[in-house]
Parts: sequence; structure tokens; C-alpha cells
Amino acid sequence: MLIGIGGVFLLTILLGVPIAFGMGLAGAGWILLVERLEAGVLARRMYYTLDAFPLISVPLFIMIGFLAEQSGLLPQLVRWVQFLLGKARGGVAYLNVLNSMVFAGISGTAISDIASLGRIEIDLMRRAGYELPYSAALTAATSICGPIIPPSVAMILYALAAGNISIGGLFMAGALPGVILGLGMIVMCWFKARRGHYGVLLERPPRRELLMCTVRVLPLLALPVLIVGGVVSGVFTVTESAAVGVVYTLLLGFVVTRELTWHHLYDAVVFSGVVSSVLGVLMGSGMIVSWIFTRNRVTHQLTELLVGWSHSPIAFMCVVAITLLVLGCLMDATAIIVALTPLVAPIAAQYGIHELQFGLVFVFTCMVGLVTPPVGVVLFMVCALVNISMETLSRAIVPFVIWMVFVVVLLIFVPPITLFLPGLVGFR
Repeated sequence: MLIGIGGVFLLTILLGVPIAFGMGLAGAGWILLVERLEAGVLARRMYYTLDAFPLISVPLFIMIGFLAEQSGLLPQLVRWVQFLLGKARGGVAYLNVLNSMVFAGISGTAISDIASLGRIEIDLMRRAGYELPYSAALTAATSICGPIIPPSVAMILYALAAGNISIGGLFMAGALPGVILGLGMIVMCWFKARRGHYGVLLERPPRRELLMCTVRVLPLLALPVLIVGGVVSGVFTVTESAAVGVVYTLLLGFVVTRELTWHHLYDAVVFSGVVSSVLGVLMGSGMIVSWIFTRNRVTHQLTELLVGWSHSPIAFMCVVAITLLVLGCLMDATAIIVALTPLVAPIAAQYGIHELQFGLVFVFTCMVGLVTPPVGVVLFMVCALVNISMETLSRAIVPFVIWMVFVVVLLIFVPPITLFLPGLVGFR
């Protein structure tokens, strides 16, 4: 079965068929031609998959990032961090990392980070003397903080695909690893700055100007606290917190900065709808394949095979991580999450691995695929932004990918990194 469905899926990819349709064709072919079930099964399985209230949060989180940019809030954030770090050697590189870490608490996606801040950050680093390949590579790498530091669209998709996993718990599990990821990149920037005169872009501003800039950026800094705090405290569900975040951003754009227009709101709705529709088709197609595997006890057979092969949870997670890293070079991260989560999450439970730890390892490893060639979505976006070749960018980003893989290893071997904060706020 795995060979048959996998073969059809691989063939569709080689023919240039989009991944979502390739998975759908593979699943539909098996259901209609092999098992000879009625065609209505396909529609019902896709409907049951997408009939999930938390999925509404996905377009809302995408809207938040878009509206924050159009409201003029993100340039204020960049200027504020620039005031704080602009005089330090390497300060512009630190600015790049910190901007992505803060924006991660707003949008929840790597793509939004690149689309909103990518060109600004690369331009600032070029003005400070950094080489274009390094500037582009750092910008691409820091965007991975978006899906790790809560809120995270990828974690929402994983929780829905796995079933019965707390989205709030996953959010908290990603907070500390996301900070570790960002701090490691700051250390790498520090070593880079020691070997050259980088980052001295402006003098320290007067205290009054710095204070005024801080006051202007405070409403934006409160947004991640509102979103994540509402979910973790139980005041909001994930979908409600996303809706509150949209309303809050609209108020800031219309009332505070007054740069938001109704046309911007229309663009935000269209943009979030287009992106979410792609994710919806991926989820529906992936769940058809997962349902086939469950119906034919493939998951149970894989569990028996793996448990018989190794009794070590760490060995299992290492095998999963290596597999995901390889697949990340060939497939979109969302497709991997949707297709494989229902297959491997139950096996992880059989090994006694905590669901939050495994979920975070799974999502984090999938996100590394966003910056690995040949199909890294973030790499393509950065290449288009600054007109740099994929080969040059791929070479420059290698040190950052090595650091990401090291963080994945830490998450596997040191469970408290992911479980400490969730346990602290009551997620067990």
C-alpha cells in the first residue's frame, strides 16, 4: 500500500502536479480503483477534516501580520530596535534576529516574516557593510522563529492532524526553543561582527526621542501578550484569540496610526483567504491518505515494526527527525505535517514520548525544510526579494541550518527544554 500510494504521489510530483493535488490523486486512486468505495467517501473525509473550529484561526493569524505591516506598526518596530542596537558593532544583525522574534509573536508564519520585514532587514544590513549573501541568509534563517515562537500556524495544523493535543500546550512548548534558536543566531552574528566593522548605522538617539519611539511601539509589543496570554490563561480559545488580535490590530491601524484604509482591509482578507485555501486543500488531501492508512492498519503495522526494531524513544525520534530533514528538501512543510502526523504521532505515544515534546520536535524539524534547497519556500522568497541566486544563498545559509539541526538534537535529548514552560502553566 505504501509503495502504491507513494509511487503515484511521486509520479505526480515529477510531472509537476501541485503537492496538494498529487496527494489527493494518490488517495482518490486507491479509494476508487483499489478499494472500490463510492466517490462520496472523498468528499466526506475532506469535509470532516476541514470542519474544525480551530482552523478558522489560520486566516486570522495571517491577517494580523498583513494588517500590522499596512498599519505602519512594523516600521516603528524596526526603528525602535534600530535605536537600541544601531550603534553597536553588529547591531543591525541583532536587529534582524530580534525583529523576527518579536514578529513571531504576531504572525505565526515564516512567510509573513519574509514578506513584511525581509527587504527592510536586508537593506539595513547592506547599508551597515554586510555582504548580500550573509544578509539574505540571516534574514531567511531568522524567519524560522515565526513558526516556533507562539502563536504558530504550523503548530495549529499539527495539533489538528494529531488530534487531542492542546494547542496552548504546544504554544508554550515552542517558546523556550524559539528563544534558544534566536539567541544562538545572535551569538553567530557576534562572531561575524568580530571579524569586520559591521552594524554601526546610527548614533544613539536622544533619550526623549527613544522614549517617544518606545511609547509608539508598546501597543504592538502588547499584541503577542494578548494573543498568547489569552490562550494560555484559558480566557480565549485559539480561534477567539486570533479574532481578538485582528480587532486589536484594526483599532491600532484605524485609530492610533491612522495609516490603515478599507482597501488594506480588503487586501488582507483576500491574501489570507488565498493562503488559507492552499493550506485547506493540503489538509483535506493529506487526511484522505491518512484515513486510508488508518483504515488498513498501516499505522499499527508500522508501530509493531518500529517497536520491535528499537525500544528506545530517543532512537525513534532521531529516525523521525532524519526522515523529516530529508523530506523537507523535497516537500513543502505543511504537506509533511498533514500527511505524516497521523501516521507517526500514535507511534510516538506507544514509545511513551510526551506528546508536546514530540510535537515540537516534529514541527521544528519540518520548519528547517523551509530554508533547505531545492524546494525551500523561504529561500525562493528571499531570492526573489534581492535578486540573488539559489546556489549562493544555499551556501551562505549552511551555518544557520547546522545550528537549527543542533537545536533539534537538543529538543530530542533534553525534554525539559520543551516541557518546562507547559508544566509551569498547567499543561501536563
